[in-house]
Amino acid sequence: MIILVIVVTISLAFIAYKSQEASRDKHSLDQLLSLKKDESSFKDAILDFQNLLQGSWYISDRQYQLWKTKYKHLAGMLNPAFGKVKTQDPFKQLILDFTGYWHEGRKIVDGFNEQFVKQESPVIKHILSEKEIQSNSDQITAIASDEDNTLLVAGAGTGKTTTILGKLAYLVERVGVKPEEILLLSFTGRVVDELNERIGKKFPTNNIKALTFHSFGLSVVGEVLRQKPDLAFSTTQARLKFLNEQFDVLLKNRAYLDRVVEYFAYYFKPVVLEPGFKSLDDYYKYVRTEQNLTLRKEYVKSQQEVMIANFLYINGINYEYEAPYKHKTSDNKYRQYKPDFYLPDYDIYLEHFGVNRKGEVHFSQNETQNALQTKKYQAEMVWKRNLHKQQQTKLVETFSYEFTERNWTDQLTNKLNTHNVQFSRRNIGEIFSSLKANGTVKQMVELFATFLDLTKSNGYTLANLQSKIVARNSPRELAFFDVFSPIYQAYEDYLKQTNAIDFHDMLIKAASFINAGRYKANFRYIIIDEFQDFSMSKCVLVKALCDQNPDTKLFCVGDDWQSVFRFTGSDISLMTNFEESYGFTRKSQLVVTNRFNHNLATISNQFILKNPLQIKKEVRSEKDIFGEAVEIHYKKKTDDDWVLKEVLGSLNTGAHNEKRKSTVFLLGRYKHNKPEHLSKYQHELGNLTIDFLTVHSSKGSEADYVVVLDVISGKYGFPSEITDDPLLEIVLSKGDLYPHAEERRLMYVAMTRARHKVYIITDENRPSVFVLELDKSKTPDTAIVCQSCGGELVQKKGPYGIFYSCTNFPRCNYKVTK
Repeated sequence: MIILVIVVTISLAFIAYKSQEASRDKHSLDQLLSLKKDESSFKDAILDFQNLLQGSWYISDRQYQLWKTKYKHLAGMLNPAFGKVKTQDPFKQLILDFTGYWHEGRKIVDGFNEQFVKQESPVIKHILSEKEIQSNSDQITAIASDEDNTLLVAGAGTGKTTTILGKLAYLVERVGVKPEEILLLSFTGRVVDELNERIGKKFPTNNIKALTFHSFGLSVVGEVLRQKPDLAFSTTQARLKFLNEQFDVLLKNRAYLDRVVEYFAYYFKPVVLEPGFKSLDDYYKYVRTEQNLTLRKEYVKSQQEVMIANFLYINGINYEYEAPYKHKTSDNKYRQYKPDFYLPDYDIYLEHFGVNRKGEVHFSQNETQNALQTKKYQAEMVWKRNLHKQQQTKLVETFSYEFTERNWTDQLTNKLNTHNVQFSRRNIGEIFSSLKANGTVKQMVELFATFLDLTKSNGYTLANLQSKIVARNSPRELAFFDVFSPIYQAYEDYLKQTNAIDFHDMLIKAASFINAGRYKANFRYIIIDEFQDFSMSKCVLVKALCDQNPDTKLFCVGDDWQSVFRFTGSDISLMTNFEESYGFTRKSQLVVTNRFNHNLATISNQFILKNPLQIKKEVRSEKDIFGEAVEIHYKKKTDDDWVLKEVLGSLNTGAHNEKRKSTVFLLGRYKHNKPEHLSKYQHELGNLTIDFLTVHSSKGSEADYVVVLDVISGKYGFPSEITDDPLLEIVLSKGDLYPHAEERRLMYVAMTRARHKVYIITDENRPSVFVLELDKSKTPDTAIVCQSCGGELVQKKGPYGIFYSCTNFPRCNYKVTK
């Protein structure tokens, strides 16, 4: 009986299901047949798409999107169930054909374009051969692209300029574009002059000219206004001089001077409250290269200690840093205890403990190491407290969490008041004079200039900049805005009073004239060189040109790995996020370098790709060599030049033995890195042609050998502590927030100027983080890892024999006896 009930139930369910299915099929069929009223439209859509595919030229995304826009209303009528409808009516196949084109159109168009590129390649190769322009398959593929937007990412030494020349030849000879219909733009006068020289040789009868963005913007503004406007500052140095002068004027105001000194005392360098270090070893390496300098020009262990020291100094409280404790604590195992601060006038010791509210240290992202360090750190805290209690010495304690909670000054004031410490504020003018003497003010003005450029380039007004900073609620950013905003206002007032414009205003004004229709452009192609140096103001100008004429096609060439002009307003995210700004883009890469060897390509690739935000590519070389591509040399003293003499002497001997003349670039992060005896080296080493350049000015050049000078830590080191200040994140996109991102790219530029080998010279007492990263003299395969911090153990010899000690000593005391 039960079985019968089950069978009947299943049967009834099946009948109901089949009935519903039949009903659905009938509904789908009815819906399908109801579309017959639009049959001619579906036929037109299919025919139009097929006509695209029957053409003999590249199908741009604009053509494809016009088709999609035209027939979007038909796509809204489609039902996935149409494919299952049972009917002999040929109209069903018509609908399925349209459905296929609608959903697979992008893939079909891409396939057609790939075939077009293959068919066009021999034609391009012939045109380039006639013009004596060298090329490889990657370059020809890029040249063949006739997409609305093409982005060519070209590695160092991969033939970027020859590709641009090839594109020009292809457009003129094959596509039939008139020279006046091509706008070729680059960023610096030097690059434009080089381009025009090479264009003149390849196209002697065509009037093709490269322009800087600024000269083009100036021509637009001049044509509309019928007179060219006055530029406020013709050079970077002229603008820096103006900012310096304005800063001096503002400092005569006592309230402003107070704000500036407070900024220098407590906010000049960022305080890292959240660890970005993967291990204690990374943290210790960072600490080794940090230069934590107080207003009294003494080095302390952390930026929080800098702030405490400056607080005591400004308030006239005499202190000694790490003075030996008055009672003996040293023995055959331990050194004499040195508290962080001693206040001799009150016989008070002050210890700063780097712990959170729970008493934990958090130096890295390795929680196991943090737990071990916390246990060790807490034991040291207990020992210090017990010692002071036993010796009946007065101890004041400060904590890292007070900085996190933003009440450290109030807390320290209350603690010192409890011990009747007298506060007597120092003369602010004297403090500032000291800052000016040691170059700190110069560093600040340079930061003003970079921040001002990025602010204007990215379209911020003072009001919306303030709103953003207030919303972020960072004490350092708020303090900086209080100092920066009067500088910005003085700068803008000067432009108005003199009826002048700066470069950013000029580009934005030109864009506004184009958008308003006051300037008519007739460019079919816009080719942009060095696109990695693009800025928002340039982006606004180019978008205005493209919006005015939607048929205009962009061909942009650059290398995000070599984007090093952020201080002029360039924004690397405009390249790394290119498609977000300009829409569908065909992307190509040039990765075979003709400049340097395989070993140097491998090392430089690994170095730059430490930043995960860079566009992934693998620059490779077909030139193989034996030996190291990068050598690091350590000076014992900052002013020693024997290391440089030794390197140059070796290169001179090698060139003599090989009976050739070698070129050598001495590259410095700054102009002041220029060797004192450069002319002597140039005169005495006859087998070498030696030139000194800053890394920025070396861009686009190459030499047989490169020597990178003074790769040390510090504010004017390499990486520089000026250019990558986290304050710039306020006016930068999120695409460039990796630590030392700009400086890493600059080091990559330095390394890739060499054809054969790179020499890096550093100070053994102040090696930069880049040196520590690049020094491969001890490979991970042979190194002994420190079990405490993850660093490296090295062999040493002491009174009791051979032992292995951590390279991070004295911060890490781990050792192993043999």
